[in-house]
Amino acid sequence: MKTLIVALNSKYIHSSLAPWYLKASCGEEPGEITIKEFTINDSIDSILSDIYRGKADLVAFSCYIWNIDIVLKIAENLKKICPGIKVALGGPEVSFDSVQILERYTFIDYVIIGEGESVFKHLLIAEKFDKRDGLYGIKGLTARINGKVYSNTEYQMINDLDSIPSPYTSEMIFSLNKRIVYYESSRGCPFSCTYCLSSTFDGVRYFSMDRVEEDLNRLIEAGVAQIKFVDRTFNCNRNRAKQIFKFIIQKSRSGIKTNFHFEVAADLFDDEMIEILKNAPEGLIQFEIGVQTTNEETFEVINRKTNLVKLFENTNRLKMLGNIHIHMDLIAGLPGEGMNSFKNSFNEAYSIKPHQLQLGFLKLLKGSSIRERAGEYDYIFKEYAPYEILSNKYIGFNEILSLKELEEMVERYYNSGRFIHILEYIMNRLFMSAFEFYEHLSAYYRTKGFMNKPPSSRTLYSILYDFLKDIAPDRKGFINEILKLDFLSSDNSNNLPEGIEREVMQGFKEWCFDFLKSEQNISLYLPDFKGVPPKQIYKSVHFEIFSKDVLSELGISDLNRGKYVVLFNYSRRSRVTGLYEFKPIMESYL
Repeated sequence: MKTLIVALNSKYIHSSLAPWYLKASCGEEPGEITIKEFTINDSIDSILSDIYRGKADLVAFSCYIWNIDIVLKIAENLKKICPGIKVALGGPEVSFDSVQILERYTFIDYVIIGEGESVFKHLLIAEKFDKRDGLYGIKGLTARINGKVYSNTEYQMINDLDSIPSPYTSEMIFSLNKRIVYYESSRGCPFSCTYCLSSTFDGVRYFSMDRVEEDLNRLIEAGVAQIKFVDRTFNCNRNRAKQIFKFIIQKSRSGIKTNFHFEVAADLFDDEMIEILKNAPEGLIQFEIGVQTTNEETFEVINRKTNLVKLFENTNRLKMLGNIHIHMDLIAGLPGEGMNSFKNSFNEAYSIKPHQLQLGFLKLLKGSSIRERAGEYDYIFKEYAPYEILSNKYIGFNEILSLKELEEMVERYYNSGRFIHILEYIMNRLFMSAFEFYEHLSAYYRTKGFMNKPPSSRTLYSILYDFLKDIAPDRKGFINEILKLDFLSSDNSNNLPEGIEREVMQGFKEWCFDFLKSEQNISLYLPDFKGVPPKQIYKSVHFEIFSKDVLSELGISDLNRGKYVVLFNYSRRSRVTGLYEFKPIMESYL
């Protein structure tokens, strides 16, 4: 018997974990098992053709909110051209209404409910040996048998996680091709937030530390670029989290380049954990911190327990370490939070200055408590995946639209990491709050027709300059200088965006070469280039003239002169911020 497991990832950079768990758990008994990974951006026809040519007896799809529509289209057409093939679905998007799915879609034969490792193996064995009667007794399986739908919805929980064979086989690692690897050291969540599927079952189960270290060693040795932990609240068990942090920090001393991403609750950090993290090399670790809201009443309604004071205090401490990338999340559309409340949540989260701030919109997921109580809050939401909010009794659709535009501005400017200094200046000098700025900027984009035509990264600077000089015409020279600084520290091209001007001085290039010929200058400013010929160094650096005390205003330097030179080193880039290193030259002829 031939089985094909299909994954449709949201982007090429993503990989899939569930199919490899299923294959590893089945062993050889059910016959030949193949895995194929595609993306939702691939042509449906090409995916269908690839699946058809595999001539499988059973095709299984891993289903999520981002791929369910495409999965159903492919499955329907597959059944038309191969009537005898069996089609199975599994994953969170089909686990909560499996009977309705089989009743509605006659081309689906099986739905696996919940954790599928054991269920899938028993299904394949029953199929291989044509034991149709054996299907009735498989817990966690909804099946179409002789034209009728039967369901055993008893959720399968694997208590001993170490009993599941590791999915990180040589075949799996070979298939990665530099993509992100997803890893779980636990299953479940200690919290019961009403909008999350983790609230549908209680408790947390853990893989043993021996298993975790063995898996991580295998991935690190394979040169994986990023390992993204999918544990819902990674640090809910402090001692265990500390052990894993210590392990990867110790591994980093051997020169590994792997980056580790964790979803954490910042209010659960303690002094010892922060002290451990202080020793992590720059860029080794990144944290995703779910703030979601700062409205205490909303926390109660969604059953989320968060100590906001501790969360912000610890996030600040982590950011001050300077070695960890911080990503924060907010959710718009939560019950009890209207527009004014969300503005406060946004401004408070923004004030922490995380490296990225993601503004998401509530999704009323199948199986979630908040979906079951949707009528209580007058929720109107999309009836198709991803089930995103349209409005509720606290926030209208018009306000949701405004937040969508604001989200786009945050994504283009703040989350790009390319406008750090100008955004700092804007917050300090030009606008009363972050929300006010992004609200005005999104209105400007809409008026100018830029909202639906994403500009290039270079054009973003020009648009922002035009917007700001209209607001503060008396400061446009200063704004020009800061935008120039931001561009040159994030782009290794000295060809400035349209509208951004530079000062040109006669003999400046010759002065730059003279500077690079000085061993003392190289030792002080470019020690990595010691002994390298000036012409070669010049290809990796850039000199730019600045005026009007920009660096002094931004608190980067205490230089106090009308003009000075800044040296940009394009061979050094921060693994946390992504910016190139730059230094003001203390002595110059200017």
